[in-house]
Amino acid sequence: MGIRFRNYKDCDLECMTSMWNEILEDGMSFPGTELYESSQFQKMLDEQTRVVCMEKDGELAGYYILHPNNIGRCSHIANASYVIKKTMRGKHLGKFLVQNSIEEAERLTFRGLQFNAVVSINKSALIIYEQIGFQKIGIIPGGFLLPDGSYSDMYILFMSLTGGKN
Repeated sequence: MGIRFRNYKDCDLECMTSMWNEILEDGMSFPGTELYESSQFQKMLDEQTRVVCMEKDGELAGYYILHPNNIGRCSHIANASYVIKKTMRGKHLGKFLVQNSIEEAERLTFRGLQFNAVVSINKSALIIYEQIGFQKIGIIPGGFLLPDGSYSDMYILFMSLTGGKN
């Protein structure tokens, strides 16, 4: 399986924006509701610590953004968001994105990786995170508004990147 990771390029912007907006439109995993124009999305990408694209057999299959989870005294813990192109979903590519982001977070000397809002119905993501070693450290009952007006629980997940050392 020809998987390759690389920095994003300007020529990827249109496709990346579309992929992000598809997830927003689905309304099942990302908290945002407003779709991005490419210029707005470019500004958001420019604010990230890292933006890494994943190609499968030469095609942009997905990407992740990586940044501090918070500011100042909490900026040593990373946060990431993952995007898989709709036509590439179900091919077990998500685990490669997550593993690469962990390696990159370690390289950048982050001490942990935290997800603040993993929607409980996002079973495929939860399976990947748990297989890789993330721990559920909290639950926010009814914390995510679904497109049908109902609410789903959200989990806070964490993985230490220090090998158990504080």
